[in-house]
Amino acid sequence: MWIMIPSLAQTVEALAPVFTHPSFATHSSLLLAWVMNLGRRNLLRVAENTRPEVLPDHSRRHDADAYYNFFERSAWAPKELAYRLCVLVFPTRKLVGPITLVVDDTLAHKRGASVWGLGWWRDAVASTKKRVATASGHNWVVVAVAVRLPLTKIPILAFPLLSRLHWPGPGQPSCADRAREMVADVRAWFGDRTFVLVGDGAYACQEVLRDLPAAVTFVGRMRGDAALYDPRVPAQPKDKRGPKPRKGPRLPCPKGAAARADGKESGWAWQSVSVTIYGKARELLAVSYEALWPRVLGGRPVRVVVVRDPSGRMDDAHLFTTDVRASLEWVIGKFAERWSIEVLFRGSKQVLEVEGPQHWCRESVEKVGPWVWAAQTVVMVWYVSAGHETAEAAELRVRMGSWDSEWSLRHRIQVLRRAVLNATINPDSADEPELRRMVNTLKNWAHLAA
Repeated sequence: MWIMIPSLAQTVEALAPVFTHPSFATHSSLLLAWVMNLGRRNLLRVAENTRPEVLPDHSRRHDADAYYNFFERSAWAPKELAYRLCVLVFPTRKLVGPITLVVDDTLAHKRGASVWGLGWWRDAVASTKKRVATASGHNWVVVAVAVRLPLTKIPILAFPLLSRLHWPGPGQPSCADRAREMVADVRAWFGDRTFVLVGDGAYACQEVLRDLPAAVTFVGRMRGDAALYDPRVPAQPKDKRGPKPRKGPRLPCPKGAAARADGKESGWAWQSVSVTIYGKARELLAVSYEALWPRVLGGRPVRVVVVRDPSGRMDDAHLFTTDVRASLEWVIGKFAERWSIEVLFRGSKQVLEVEGPQHWCRESVEKVGPWVWAAQTVVMVWYVSAGHETAEAAELRVRMGSWDSEWSLRHRIQVLRRAVLNATINPDSADEPELRRMVNTLKNWAHLAA
């Protein structure tokens, strides 16, 4: 059995109220085995890694039943787990001021005639501008908190908090509906805090933005042909009948505003903006104006920001925010933090293999994804809080190449795996029989990786 190091145990204990005592023991054992697993992360292989001191005995399948039942029959709920993750992350990182939440959806590839919740979804990785690729799987909507880490090469990290499945079929809640539900949950848990919600164009819609509380500021992408109007309503003559106007005259859409700035029309001009995005300092051009977007936000004014890269490496970006007093630098920099959730998805798929477990029933399907992302948050919090100061981190840090990153999920998993190994196999305090058992454990672990 792997040894839970004290620094990790302190982080894992924060999630204990979610589970019963037996379920928490299974959760802790499963988390360690998930980290230490070297092969494919299907549930049977991970269950076998919980006891590396013995060879797996496939004639006794009931040995792994506890780990299947952890997802299929245990009483813990993903929503309660998400609340404990928020309680873990917000105080640990000492987040002050508005908390930045990032929302996006991702496809977990799955196949099987009996797998619950499967659908055909757009595959963002395989799609191009001219071709939309689809694939079978589960479509997950994830809300993460973006945390700024000063003095690091990766200034922004996204810690996954909530995740819910977008069910296929007509009449089901959309991705935007799921996002609104999760943001409402966070607001209910931390009603005294203010938030900034960052999302792509798919979440700049009525489902997310209608009745958006004043404590939540949205920053997102706008359609290039959005119908915008002047927020200054002209006065209606007293002798004119009919309803009073609610908006001013039509304003140019974001593409039209860029064209007017190119033509140097009066009142429209590009401004030079110095921002640090994606870890690099850039000089960009921007044109900004205040407008109403009635189709999406009704009578609530927004700040529209059209961004252009003078070098031509990036296409024009049409951004907006519900904070009309926001500066150009803040809007551009805040939207750039959305990239952190893409890095999160890449790590969860390539390193933690969230797509690996194969489940069929609804209960397990809706729990496996949130649990894996919760494990990712636990590892990230552990590394930021204590892991980066360990001897194992210092040892691996000096062996990193110029292309490596200390703050990548793969590096953090390597440090944690090395720390657990050092705690489990300690030859300094072992007699000869125990050393033989340790060697046998290593042999079995190598066998499990094959």
